[in-house]
Amino acid sequence: MKSILSDPKVLSPLHIPDKILHREKEQNQLSMCLKSHINAFVYGHSGSGKTIMTKKAIEHFNESSRLKAIYIDCSLYQTTNAIFHEILLSLNCIVSSKSNYELTKRLKAKIRNLDSPLTICLDHFEHLKEIETLNRILSLGINLIIIAETYDSYRKLNQTIKASITSLIEIPSYTTDQVFDILINRAEEALEKYTYKEETIRKIAEASSGNVTLALNLLKSQALKAESEGKNSVDDVEFNFENNCPDDKLSDDERTIIKILKEWKSLPGGRLFDFYREQARYPKGERSFRNYMHSLCLKGLVKSINEKRGRIYEIIENQEVMK
Repeated sequence: MKSILSDPKVLSPLHIPDKILHREKEQNQLSMCLKSHINAFVYGHSGSGKTIMTKKAIEHFNESSRLKAIYIDCSLYQTTNAIFHEILLSLNCIVSSKSNYELTKRLKAKIRNLDSPLTICLDHFEHLKEIETLNRILSLGINLIIIAETYDSYRKLNQTIKASITSLIEIPSYTTDQVFDILINRAEEALEKYTYKEETIRKIAEASSGNVTLALNLLKSQALKAESEGKNSVDDVEFNFENNCPDDKLSDDERTIIKILKEWKSLPGGRLFDFYREQARYPKGERSFRNYMHSLCLKGLVKSINEKRGRIYEIIENQEVMK
């Protein structure tokens, strides 16, 4: 089998490159908030580079000073208890207690012994189940950076929390040219030489509609497909992805499922679930998957053939954008 992918992890949306392209201004703004102990709210659409930009800013901040910033993913840690456990763990303090009172007490004691202020960055804020967590963090004198997908999340904060946030940073969607720059940069590291042309990278950039996460997944998918078919280049594999899904009407998980079905046209339910688990950033269980499929069928994007164990899901071609 022809080797095309030399370093697959470079095409992962979680990979943090040495330089974050086209986010210099926003990264500098966030870095200034960290250095100045300013509470901030950062927002931008999925695939706009918020997470890697935040992680890079934290990395530089922690390396260049004696101060400390901690990244917390709210899609993984959704409660006060889970978040406080993670903060204490990051401060080299392991606590077995399940009591929020005990965790708060230990965290207070740990903060008192720190030489400098502490900053917590809460990414994927929409997944946080207990908004009271923000009040608890602020009451401990901890600085706070919130990262969300939309400005609506800021509107839902109470007045006390809003009053503590003095910087709003909007992350604009990437242009097609910017996505192209990022893909070319990643392709140089991830793919073998002479296995891709700029025209193919441009097609993928145009299909992504400014979503770098989607673009990286598409490029990786094309490379894997080319390898499996014994091709010499990603250019030798037909690329027919059309991003005509109503993006603002679908969840990230539903978009992942649509992407898979656009490639395969139809799949048995079990096989589709396996592909979804492999490709989704934060895959859910079978019950949630069935709910996603029911929703996509209701929206007229997918049709279900047969029932139960013999069920096959098929993409509906020539979909019209939902209003």
